Amino acid sequence: FLVPSPGASVQQFAGKVPPRLLRRAEAEGAAAVVEEEKSNSVKAFWKFLRPHTIRGTILGSSAMVSRAVLENGQAPDWSLLPTAALGVLALLCGNGYIVGINQIYDVSIDVINKPFLPVAAKELSIPQAWVLIILMAVCGTGLSFHLFGPLIGSLYAFGLFLGTIYSVPPLRLKKSAVAAALIIATVRGFLLNFGVYYATRAMLKVPFGWSYPTIFITCFCSVYALVIAVTKDLPDVQGDLENKIDTFATRFGVGSVATAASAALLANYAAAL
Repeated sequence: FLVPSPGASVQQFAGKVPPRLLRRAEAEGAAAVVEEEKSNSVKAFWKFLRPHTIRGTILGSSAMVSRAVLENGQAPDWSLLPTAALGVLALLCGNGYIVGINQIYDVSIDVINKPFLPVAAKELSIPQAWVLIILMAVCGTGLSFHLFGPLIGSLYAFGLFLGTIYSVPPLRLKKSAVAAALIIATVRGFLLNFGVYYATRAMLKVPFGWSYPTIFITCFCSVYALVIAVTKDLPDVQGDLENKIDTFATRFGVGSVATAASAALLANYAAAL
């Protein structure tokens, strides 16, 4: 009896469907909409975090933790694993704050250069983005001070400060090619490596001291971060020019900057060998 006769209207057919089935169909439809919205929100949040920066943070911190454990010369104390995991969470929160606040203040640029980013694509509203970055900043800073003490907590807060003045007016140091590159190299190169190495040795109850391998890793990563800071702007020339953002690519051209950056990267690897 659920098959409509030829020429029957939708309303006539719906009138023949038992109310129980109609309610079930409506509930399933509403549930599907809610599920889709949840999925879209998760995807937007993931894009907001800029996954490629997460990979870099995890790889860099893992290298320094491994180095500190190896230098300790003793079997790892697995009871410290939860603390280490919370430390990684703090790093990811800091990373999320820095890339998030940049998206908030770079909307006019990202609409041109990176329209797929969630704030530029209006998948996340500006107020939602603010809530997310504030939560990440508070969570990360709290974890850093609570787990690793005032020195690491202060360095963490300093990293957030650098990320803030990079993006936020009136300083907005990303408008200066040199200042922007130095900030990225400092945060990604020195602060990350020194902070993780110091915190790991403190967890292992080993006095802090630089070793030649850790000095090498820190220097290598700082140069690498400097190259990233310069080359990340290569595909963004149009939006940067329209918004009067001074980058090496807008100054000297994409080809020249790409060549110089490639040479610097090769030299960095050659020095490593």
